[in-house]
Amino acid sequence: MINKALERDAELRNHLELHNQILIDTVHKFQGDERDVIIFSPVVSEGTKSQSLMFLKSTGNLFNVAITRARALLVTVGDKNYCKHCGVSYLEHFAEYSSGENAPVEVSEWENILQNALSDAGIPVTAQYHVDKYYLDLALFHNGKKLDIEVDGALYHQAWTGELSYKDQLRNQALMREGWDVMRFWVQQVRDQLPWCIEQVKKWMARC
Repeated sequence: MINKALERDAELRNHLELHNQILIDTVHKFQGDERDVIIFSPVVSEGTKSQSLMFLKSTGNLFNVAITRARALLVTVGDKNYCKHCGVSYLEHFAEYSSGENAPVEVSEWENILQNALSDAGIPVTAQYHVDKYYLDLALFHNGKKLDIEVDGALYHQAWTGELSYKDQLRNQALMREGWDVMRFWVQQVRDQLPWCIEQVKKWMARC
């Protein structure tokens, strides 16, 4: 229906270059690709069939692809209230996160690299997930367990002794009290040992 509506738009048809840059398809079409702007719909609402929800529960990696392929802007259009209690954990967490204020931090290049690598490995994570007074770099929910994945740069997170800074150690302890596991990678590890980083996350999932 959207494609047909665009075809009827004379102004858009006259801008052939812009027209060719618009892609409307399922998530599968965007794997390995990026777009300046992504408009995404989870396509679930009251009355969604149980078979559809079962499919969504088993394809969290596709959701992760959908929300990580926007270079500049992600717009989500959907039934937020339903998503908050739909039984699909990553949609529930995403709807809850989007109800709060936007995270007041800039996502680093290396967080994006790790997030995309996890997505390609079939591991759905949520970036800048809000917990209490903290924003987690990447949050992973698996079998009822919660993992905070942090990507640390030495300039901000390393004490003069070479150890994790004291404030980050306190942060770890606070999250652990809230039932989170915490896994931290130095930027150098993401840069030089990306497959190893992915393997560490997989090992955590296997223990759940």
